Amino acid sequence: MKKLQVNRNKLQVTSYRVKSLNLKSLNLKSLNLKFFILLAGLSLFSFVSFAQKTKPPSSNGDDKKVFYGVSVGPTIDWFAPTINGLERTKVKGGMIAGFNLDINLTKQNMFYFSTGVFVRYLQGEFSFTNRYDFDLDSIQYIHEGNAVRTIQTTYLTIPTGLKFRTHPSNNCVFVGKLGLYHNFRILGTQYDDFLLRNSDATKKYFITTEKIKNSETDAALFAESGYIGLGFEYVLKNNFRVFANVDYSCQFNYFSAKAKSNIPETPRFKSIVHSLHIVFGILF
Repeated sequence: MKKLQVNRNKLQVTSYRVKSLNLKSLNLKSLNLKFFILLAGLSLFSFVSFAQKTKPPSSNGDDKKVFYGVSVGPTIDWFAPTINGLERTKVKGGMIAGFNLDINLTKQNMFYFSTGVFVRYLQGEFSFTNRYDFDLDSIQYIHEGNAVRTIQTTYLTIPTGLKFRTHPSNNCVFVGKLGLYHNFRILGTQYDDFLLRNSDATKKYFITTEKIKNSETDAALFAESGYIGLGFEYVLKNNFRVFANVDYSCQFNYFSAKAKSNIPETPRFKSIVHSLHIVFGILF
């Protein structure tokens, strides 16, 4: 374990490498995955049933074979740890923005292959028990206690999925979405906060560790997410539409294999990440 040094004025701890928690694993991953598959199946069945009752295409660019789009919007992200002792502390906000491409797959112009390139900014915060070794006021401390870790990760995200569109009615189109996000980490930072009391309890310090970046962070280099969503498009003219979507995604894992606490002989971190995306954009 690398020794930490504290700047007394700024109360900042230099970077360290995390090791792992010695806590019992809780197998929630399969439960979350089954819930996602059930929800996706019900959404797909309901949307296809509704779409089959719509009228055949007439105008308003309904015969387009390819839609290009630009979209941006806020996200709400929260961790769902799958080991004991790792606890989510806050729901955090992020964002997603990029370009999408929808390619028609059927003669009815209702089913599209959907892909694109997006940049996704994800934040999270969770608490756990950790150990720190550093000097403060010429005193050497080995502190073990509760800490809160804040993480910020930027992904390059490529979606692959299906999009289901109704035919325009009074220039209004309803949309359903189902697929996967393929997430590649491109940037990341993280730091810890914890409260330190000295031996005679006359002083206390709120310590913030120095930020560590990129490959030194807990985030895995690659992560898969499943997503489902509902949307609305309004046809302004034949080849131009505006839209709004509400999408839910479930990232099946966040942490890399090295993501652990400083306490020896304990298991690595594991967590699912849930996200709600509220996205606005244009299609042409």
